[in-house]
Amino acid sequence: MRLIKAVAVAAILATSAGAAMANPFDTNVSLQSLDDASYATVLTVNPAEARSLAIDVDVAALHQRIKNNPAISRSIQEQGFTLNQIVGIDGSDDGASVTLYAL
Repeated sequence: MRLIKAVAVAAILATSAGAAMANPFDTNVSLQSLDDASYATVLTVNPAEARSLAIDVDVAALHQRIKNNPAISRSIQEQGFTLNQIVGIDGSDDGASVTLYAL
């Protein structure tokens, strides 16, 4: 019986680790996409998604890049968000716009 419990626990831990490593967001985009962007779409995420984004994104560096781009800062505010709510980024292919994720 103990062997079955040990195998079951190992299976659950292995599944959980695999799910935690799977990031639903494409955050491999460089923060440089913020330098060229003139508009940002802001989408909300839940706390679990925010933790997943935190693995791939240096939030302090992201906030600094946003501060350096007045158009993006204005875009965030127009959509009813603040800089402190931003936790992730996804860039577009053309570099004209980015998607930011807010908690």
